[in-house]
Amino acid sequence: MYKIELLEKKRLERGLSYTEIAEKLGIHKVTVSRTLRGETMKPRTVKLLADYLRVEMESLVQYPPAVSKNAA
Repeated sequence: MYKIELLEKKRLERGLSYTEIAEKLGIHKVTVSRTLRGETMKPRTVKLLADYLRVEMESLVQYPPAVSKNAA
């Protein structure tokens, strides 16, 4: 899973519209919108957006909580 809200926050900080980002990256505006709203999470699109918005992928990856061996 990804912490997409970090990308959306960066987009807003930079004052960019979905259309501006889509045109710059050569992808559809709906793809940008759905990804930044967390509706779709295609790794390729997330990576494109992260690179464009200058957000490290490592900060976006959300790992599931560790399962304890004693949890049963």
